[in-house]
Amino acid sequence: MRSSGGERFPHEEEVAGSNPAAPTSEGSLEKGASNFLRRDAELDRLDFSIKLLKRVGYFLMQHWGKVNQVDLKTDFKDIVTDVDKRAQDMIVEEIRKHFPGEKILSEEGITEDGDKLWVVDPIDGTINFVHGLPSFSISLAYLENGEARLGVVHAPALNETFFAERGRGAFLNGERIRVSENDRLERCVGSIGSYVDFTGKFIEKMEKVTRRIRVLGSAALNACYVAAGRVDFFVAKRANPWDVAAAFLIVEEAGGTITDFQGRKVKTFGGDLVFSNGKIHDEVLRVVREVLEREVG
Repeated sequence: MRSSGGERFPHEEEVAGSNPAAPTSEGSLEKGASNFLRRDAELDRLDFSIKLLKRVGYFLMQHWGKVNQVDLKTDFKDIVTDVDKRAQDMIVEEIRKHFPGEKILSEEGITEDGDKLWVVDPIDGTINFVHGLPSFSISLAYLENGEARLGVVHAPALNETFFAERGRGAFLNGERIRVSENDRLERCVGSIGSYVDFTGKFIEKMEKVTRRIRVLGSAALNACYVAAGRVDFFVAKRANPWDVAAAFLIVEEAGGTITDFQGRKVKTFGGDLVFSNGKIHDEVLRVVREVLEREVG
């Protein structure tokens, strides 16, 4: 992880240091989010978001790798569980309570729109979550007039919380993070999502010119790893807004570059995206285009 000499977020006692005790029963886990957040009468949005996602993270950990019922959404690769829905309900309930009138866009069926909008992914990486793999996260972004003002991505199994506010930098567990300085692909580690007819071809080309390519299974974490300098680029195809809205701001505030596959600056969240440290961005785009041309051909 690249950091800037121990620089810490100004709210470190409230944010990085908050560690609410885990409730002892499953029922109290869901009720506990509300009780915990009531301790402060006037939480700012970032404190609210981090504390809420940590609380929901405790709930998810009770079910990690222990889910019995899995439902299909569009096909056998696109799944949802009751835990996803209950986690979403916990987040939505608190947003409605503390910020009444503000709108919500969430993965499991909430498609509101407005000048003040919360974008929620209760579990990004549900397949990993169901199978007991640690690369899953909760993602929450707050937008005003279409622009992300804050983003939080919490990985409960890894005890890591990435967050950013616009104009204030990006942080991991309270420590400032920045993208890598690698400027040659041969020194880079990249990541990509899993997409039929694209991922394999991309890896085949990239493995010849990079150190390694990783497939982690959580778009939010993949992008945050770019922000932290753990990987040098991440390629996302057909990303949903809730997958990347929070991580989008985190990468920007860490000094990263984000474009679509044509190299254009992105005005809306989601779609075909490349996140990188900026220094090797054009080279990654070149490989992406070669793969796309091969698909067409």
